[in-house]
Amino acid sequence: MPVKVLIKRRFKEGHVNEINKVIKEIRFGAMDQEGYITSETMWDHEDPFRVVIVSNWRRIEYWNEWKNSDLRRSIEQKLQEFLIGETEYEIFSLGVNPPLEKLKNRP
Repeated sequence: MPVKVLIKRRFKEGHVNEINKVIKEIRFGAMDQEGYITSETMWDHEDPFRVVIVSNWRRIEYWNEWKNSDLRRSIEQKLQEFLIGETEYEIFSLGVNPPLEKLKNRP
């Protein structure tokens, strides 16, 4: 089942060019990964130092492979000096029904 991953970050003021360069580097790395569909970068209209990346993958397993890869980790490390707080991730399954295997484990 395809997934949409929201990657949320808040950056310190300044360094926009460096930040954009690293974000593009991460995207270009993702584009070479199996299961990658597309992504887009959205800068907050009211807070220009807040960004949400929407990344689409054919399956959660493909996303997890990329998220945990050495290549991605090394590129992500370049963003650390510019970040305020931690990167947040939200993952959504695409389609009409929720992932039923997750519902089975709930009381």
